Amino acid sequence: MRSDPAHAALLVWQGPAESAPAHGNVLLWQGVAHTPGQRSLTEYLEEHGTEVRRRYLAWSYEFGETRLLGRALRERLRAPRAGSLWPVSMFVEQSTWRQASLEKIVKLQALELLIALERPGSLRFAGADRDLSCVLDALCRERQIRYSWQRLAPHDGARRRWWQRLPHALQGLGAPVHFLLRGRRLPRVQRSAARGARRVLLCAPFINHSATPAGAREFASKYWSALPKLLSREGCEVLWLHLFYPHERIPTADVAARIVARIGNESRASGSHGFVDAYFSVPGMLRVYLQWALVALESLIIGLCLRARFAHRPRESYWPLLRSDFASAFRGMECTGALFYLECFDQALAHIAHQDEGIYLMENQGWERSLIRAWRRHGHGRLTAVAHSTLRFWDLRYHCDPRRYESAQRGHIPEADVVAVNGAHARREFLATCASRECLVECEALRYLELPPRAPVPRRTRTAVEPLRLLVLGDFLPESTFKLLRLLGEALSAGRAEVWVKAHPNCPVDPAQLPGVALRIVNDAVPALASQVDLVLASNTTSAALEAYLGGARVLVYDDRGGVNFSPLRGVPEVRFVHSAPELRAALTELDEARAPETPGATEFFYTDAALPRWRDYLGIGSHRHEPYPEDSTT
Repeated sequence: MRSDPAHAALLVWQGPAESAPAHGNVLLWQGVAHTPGQRSLTEYLEEHGTEVRRRYLAWSYEFGETRLLGRALRERLRAPRAGSLWPVSMFVEQSTWRQASLEKIVKLQALELLIALERPGSLRFAGADRDLSCVLDALCRERQIRYSWQRLAPHDGARRRWWQRLPHALQGLGAPVHFLLRGRRLPRVQRSAARGARRVLLCAPFINHSATPAGAREFASKYWSALPKLLSREGCEVLWLHLFYPHERIPTADVAARIVARIGNESRASGSHGFVDAYFSVPGMLRVYLQWALVALESLIIGLCLRARFAHRPRESYWPLLRSDFASAFRGMECTGALFYLECFDQALAHIAHQDEGIYLMENQGWERSLIRAWRRHGHGRLTAVAHSTLRFWDLRYHCDPRRYESAQRGHIPEADVVAVNGAHARREFLATCASRECLVECEALRYLELPPRAPVPRRTRTAVEPLRLLVLGDFLPESTFKLLRLLGEALSAGRAEVWVKAHPNCPVDPAQLPGVALRIVNDAVPALASQVDLVLASNTTSAALEAYLGGARVLVYDDRGGVNFSPLRGVPEVRFVHSAPELRAALTELDEARAPETPGATEFFYTDAALPRWRDYLGIGSHRHEPYPEDSTT
């Protein structure tokens, strides 16, 4: 990216990129730069991604260590029985889908890096975001840069439900009643009467499986694949502790309860099924309300402290950007949700028989640390976290500052005994920002056993008279899928194409969303579809793009430069990223002339042996028992 001369005036434009004025030194907060004198902050962020990521992780750690009223922030916000809520909060999870301020702060730190290099004499911010303007004003005062704010009309934001527009405290007050009514309709795990069998608990959200209100008699989870059957064949008693997660296929607790009842009658070999949500009782709700009141009161005091300190220490908290997330985390829906899971897991793991092994889906969500706390409190056996999907550069849920694992800090954030990663690539990514973490073991990638292990299958050969056949991989966010389809509609306005759509299980696609183009909804596995199409188009957040790539497909990834690049194919030279409809149209035009890239097999990324020898060794049900790699242990 070109650097402008020092002390030049800088315009940071937060509005639509196409409406940015001719200024000579415009930095687009989001979007693609199209004219001379424009630059993209997101592009600058990607160019300096390693340094910006390091800075954010350091800031996140130091924010938790901020001393307020004599104690570190991570030691405050405590409730009886629950302990500190900091480890189960969004600020430890670091998910851009849950923490609205995260990407803003990451972009802001990239902007600070640019300002330190270019030293502009003045900075004008044009945008509708008052909170961002407050932070930019404070940072410019600190650097003695002249600052001004040009207020723009706000964009049409995402539609919110009525309760999402209530103050955070009111949302927090209403949530426990909702949780109680929902949990009463869900079944608990049946107490085991078996003696002597090895007991294994599997814990994950109740999504991504074969069960529906009708049909699919044999229960199969795409998260766990062949592992539950292996455990059952080896004489283990499998217990499923699900988290209810409403989505398109299972919208209510009543539907989930009917499905689990049918599984119990028709798929007995799959094990015993129940929901952790079902362990929420009236006494538990009263405990949550007491805990919430104490935490909410303290959060107000801490918020006042952070607000007062912001003027002199703007980087300490970036408070105007953070305050809404802070209110949600410690007195809103996120707060009562965290207390709810702490209560439910405590009751569930006190109720069930002793479990020799616990295996849960690792996405660094707060409920996972609630599970760990209760698991330890009630004396169950070994607990394994499974990093089940792709580990991506910007998915900060899997990254952290190295200081978190220093000996003086261990124990503040609950950890599993072992983290199971699904290949050498995942191992490298997991250790990329912190070389000494939990014990690691490499096991088969349960979600990706269907990927071709070696050379990809032959690609489709298209004749001159046949239309281009495209496969669109839907996202789990409806707005991302719609944006992808709209982009394709613009790019195909003057050409013929046959468009297949593989929707995300939780985000079905209506063919009417792309008028003028015939959409065919397909449900086959992505690797099987990859050989039947000429090109795959995916958003920059879906992991399915990697499955298509490893299946031998040519892949285009749409990155609108609105935020960081979440694609698991980020940095892969054979994969082309397009940022606009004209770029996509050009890529489609050049398709026939471009040589098809050589793609690796799945073994370059994952372990895919369907016999699960690594899982057998780790769980001690094979010929050898494989312990965690000692070099990864910090003990």
